[in-house]
Amino acid sequence: MLEMLKVFLIGIIEGITEWLPISSTGHMLLFDTFINMKMTTEFKDVFMVVIQLGAILAVVCLYWKKLWPVYRDEENGGKIAVHKPIIDMWLKVIVGSIPVAIIGLLLDDWIDEHMHNSVVIALALIIYGAWFI
Repeated sequence: MLEMLKVFLIGIIEGITEWLPISSTGHMLLFDTFINMKMTTEFKDVFMVVIQLGAILAVVCLYWKKLWPVYRDEENGGKIAVHKPIIDMWLKVIVGSIPVAIIGLLLDDWIDEHMHNSVVIALALIIYGAWFI
């Protein structure tokens, strides 16, 4: 029963922080440090991904029409058309993600070893929070 309460609280944290310009993952990891959920590391990693998947799917559902570039142009007899600005946005997202993906793949083990702890996460949240303000 206590583990279910912890999972519920992590879900609340994810649901609130996903919509704010703060790290939902960082907050969930800090919360996990304090409550220490009793589960294997592998299960915890999958759980964190799955719980964030729900928030990501909510965003996609909410903004689907704004994110999807293909539409039916009723003014031209219902022909399929494409929003060029949305295609450009997606290209920018893909190109901007490539360097992060490469760096993340190359430094994954180092990041896990040196940056994946509550002190670094808390400092990053505090520094970026002050920077936002």
